[in-house]
Amino acid sequence: MKMQKNKGWLAVVPFLASTLAIATSNVQAATLTDVVNNAIATNPEVLIRNSAASAKTDEVRQARSGYLPEVNLTAGAGFENSRNATTIGNNDNPYSATKDQNRTRREAAITLQQMIFDGFATSSEVDRQKARKRAADFEVCSSAEDIGLQATEAYTNVMKEKALVANAQANVDEHERIVELIRQRGNSMGTEADVAQAESRLLLAHANLISAEASLRDSKTVFQRVVGNLPSQFMKPGAPSGLPGTADQAVAMAEQHHPIMKITKADVAEAQAQYEASKSAFLPTFTAELGADWGKDQNGGKGTTYNHTAMVRMSFNLYNGGADSARKSQTSKLINEAMEIRNRASRQITEEVRLSWVAVDSGAKRLVQLKSYESNAKKARTLYSEQFKAGARTLLDLLDSQNEYFSAGNSRVRADYDHLYSQYRLLHSEGLLLRQLEASLPMDNRCGLTVAQI
Repeated sequence: MKMQKNKGWLAVVPFLASTLAIATSNVQAATLTDVVNNAIATNPEVLIRNSAASAKTDEVRQARSGYLPEVNLTAGAGFENSRNATTIGNNDNPYSATKDQNRTRREAAITLQQMIFDGFATSSEVDRQKARKRAADFEVCSSAEDIGLQATEAYTNVMKEKALVANAQANVDEHERIVELIRQRGNSMGTEADVAQAESRLLLAHANLISAEASLRDSKTVFQRVVGNLPSQFMKPGAPSGLPGTADQAVAMAEQHHPIMKITKADVAEAQAQYEASKSAFLPTFTAELGADWGKDQNGGKGTTYNHTAMVRMSFNLYNGGADSARKSQTSKLINEAMEIRNRASRQITEEVRLSWVAVDSGAKRLVQLKSYESNAKKARTLYSEQFKAGARTLLDLLDSQNEYFSAGNSRVRADYDHLYSQYRLLHSEGLLLRQLEASLPMDNRCGLTVAQI
């Protein structure tokens, strides 16, 4: 950026200040919780589920309206032609052929109806809609848990690929050191074959670095698809706390807290409410009614009429072709269906939890072995290097020891991040991933993130 001399160095200060602020914001590392929150807040699936849950709140209000009175107002005016006892009696000529009366009819009425008893249909419908609202809330949780796990996987994959790139770069540096060492030995101790062998391994190290960098770019692409924004730095999350001690404990936690289990339980409650509502068809309904109507020039007469009523009405269907019995039988079978769906979900979640538990348990044991393997490979490489300098080892021995150390490092890195991800996957299988991360859900969702709320 070129600056005019007459403006002086003070003109550069605002630019430097803004540049420093941007640089400071760019180097801020994103935590796993930040990434998960961003993924949840912008993911269309979560937002769709959240909107659907909000709509269910209005359906509960609709169901509750059955407890409240209903007020109707009607009014009308128009032409009326009447032929009845009134019009005939008002005709002065009994032999006249015209017995009709034409009037300009006007009328208005207002009625208030209050349900007294409807066979528990309204209360059952309210229970059914409440159950649907609970299911919709936990669908938001379930979707958010899934997105949270995807974001966690994308996050740990980027960090893993970064570590693999660093290992590949260190491998290149070491091979460059070996090549330089061979060249420095000259014709006195080195041979042309040794140089060619070392340089060929260096080329392979460069190829491995290119592959690792390509994998890192791929993982960043996936991260941007899942999360959206790509932070400039990543902070490796620590191992999550609160993991269960046994697989059975994990299964028990999943049965209690997993959103899918709560959805299926709410579906069973909805089916039971439907069954209770079907019983209302076998009971009478009672309604209190207040009404008032006004009319003028109606039914061929002249003048104004007023009517006021206060009634208690009863309605009871005696027979409708067996439809009510069929509906009751149908809803009882829907309860069985919902219960079996819940049982199927329980089996699937139990399987997922146990698989996740095996991955955590075996991953921890495998990581211990691979760390020891990497440590021994590093020690062997150091000893081989010293022995090579003393002439007790060949160049091939030295190159093989470096390759062994590089492979051991890659295996340890993969096992380390795979084990970390498997721990978060176990929390997801229990339905407690977002609670562990202290993540946020959309504000109008009520499913909660603490044990007491869930």
